Amino acid sequence: MYHIALCDDDAIFMEKMHRIVERNPEYDESMVCFTFSSGTELVKSDISHLDLLIIDMQMGQVDGFTAARQVRKKNKDVVIAFCSGVIMPSPEHFEVQPYRYIVKKIDTTEIEKLVTDLLLEMKERKAKKKKKVVEVVSAGKACRLDPSDILYVSRNKRTSVLVAEMHSGTEEDHVTYEEIESNEKLADWYTQLEEYGFEFAHTSYIVNLQKIHSVIKDDIYMSNGEVLHISRTCKQKFHEKFSYYFSKKYRRSAE
Repeated sequence: MYHIALCDDDAIFMEKMHRIVERNPEYDESMVCFTFSSGTELVKSDISHLDLLIIDMQMGQVDGFTAARQVRKKNKDVVIAFCSGVIMPSPEHFEVQPYRYIVKKIDTTEIEKLVTDLLLEMKERKAKKKKKVVEVVSAGKACRLDPSDILYVSRNKRTSVLVAEMHSGTEEDHVTYEEIESNEKLADWYTQLEEYGFEFAHTSYIVNLQKIHSVIKDDIYMSNGEVLHISRTCKQKFHEKFSYYFSKKYRRSAE
């Protein structure tokens, strides 16, 4: 999953950028776009997972450069683009390695082209560092799995169990489901899989949002027919992530 952040204290321009980003042909259901109205709000959030940051250079208290510098300290791969209506880049701005500068007053068509460029660069950087497989080790045995084949991971005392799709490779591409024990703790799996769209539905398991068939009240119906329950502790955050993922998915399909 890609995490995009827009940060600007100009609400009108930020809404415009939000529309431009989410309507871009390179934007897809694997991406989530967040908005922040100040540099202070941005740096207080989880900035370590950002893949793209488009930020206004001139804001109150914590300006764009200061906020971008904090982001860069925690995330060396994030693509950063400064935008401004009046400030021109100075030598110190290159400290955070900005990829592009967006002048707010230029034509919308030109901004759309720049956003396309930014999304393509984000994908390229992600592809270079992204693990295409995760390794599962248990009792001296090891296997490799594509994260998209994992339905959920559950806690098993001090270890964990992964439920995954296994493809036969036949013409019918027959799918079976297998439980795979892992020596790693559930918290360690969440660290590895969060960027692939996994979230805690319960303190005992994390779920792949892409493998959910439907959610009815506090029950999750998985693609393999299993039903998992959403705990009170995880309810708010899980529903927020699930709702955002699916509303974005259906919104784009309707356009």
